[in-house]
Amino acid sequence: MTMRVVVTGGAGNLGTKLRLALETADWVEEVVGIDVRPFEASGKSRSVVADLADPDDERWLEPVRAADGIVHYASANPAPTSSWAESAKSFDMTANLLENAGGGSRPCRFVFASSNHAMGGYKDDPLPGGQKLRMATPQMSGTRYWDGQMYRWGAAYGATKMLGERVCMARAHATNGRITAVATRIGWCQGGANLATTLTDGGGGAGEPDASGAARNARWYRDMWLSNADHERLMIAALTADASKWPAPAIVVNGMSNNSGMPWDLEDGRAWIGYDPQDDVWAELDKAGRA
Repeated sequence: MTMRVVVTGGAGNLGTKLRLALETADWVEEVVGIDVRPFEASGKSRSVVADLADPDDERWLEPVRAADGIVHYASANPAPTSSWAESAKSFDMTANLLENAGGGSRPCRFVFASSNHAMGGYKDDPLPGGQKLRMATPQMSGTRYWDGQMYRWGAAYGATKMLGERVCMARAHATNGRITAVATRIGWCQGGANLATTLTDGGGGAGEPDASGAARNARWYRDMWLSNADHERLMIAALTADASKWPAPAIVVNGMSNNSGMPWDLEDGRAWIGYDPQDDVWAELDKAGRA
C-alpha cells in the first residue's frame, strides 16, 4: 500500500530533510509540503503555501483531508524564544490539523514533532526515581537556558509541545483509533550536515557564570543529538509502524540518536515503532578528538 503524506513546515530544516527522503521511498505516492513560504517542488513533491492557523484555509484543508499520513513540524516560532502568543498559534495549528486529519472518515497516521522541551524541566531537576525519561514519566516542560547574557526559561514553547502531545492522545481516543498518533520528542537536529562536532556547549551563548551548571548543560544538550540519518529513521518508523502493537492509539517516543549514557530512554521507540538509531554523539566526538 502506498501513502500520500503531508509534511507541514515542508520548507524548514526538518521538513525539507524528511520530504527529500520520502520522495525516494517506493511506498510513498505523493508528498505535499505545507508552509508559509514555497519550496522548489520536484519528483513526488508539491508545494502548498497556506496558513495552518486558519481553520478555513482551503489550501491546506484539501491535502490534509486526503492524506494517509501527516508529519507535523510547523510552528509559529520553532525555538525556545517563542512567545505565548506564538505558542498559542502553534497549538491552534496542531488542533486544526487533528480535527481534519483523514477527512472525518478515513484512517490517518499523525506524527507530531514534539520536542525535548516537553521534558526540559528535568535538565536541572533529578529524574524521577533515578529513571530515564520515557512516555510514562510525568511531563515537565520548559528548559532553563543561558542566552549569552542572562538565564531564560522556554516555558511557552515547552508547554505548546507538552499540550500538543496531549491533544494527539485525546483525538486518537475520540476517533477510536481511526487516527493513530506518534509524538516524537525530537532532540537536537541542526540544519545542514548536523555534525556532532558542531554542537555548541550550551545551546545558547558563551560565558555562563555557573561553571558546574555549564558543564551539566553541555552534557544535556549533546546527549540530545539526533543525526540526520537517525531523524529519517525515526520519522519513517513513526509513519509506517503497526499500531496494533501499541498500548494506546497514541504514543510518545523519544527522538534522539543512540547516545551513550543519555537520560532519554529509547526502548519505547524500539518496541512500539521499531526505531533503531545507529549514531552516537560521544562516539563521533571521540573519533574527532573532541569529547
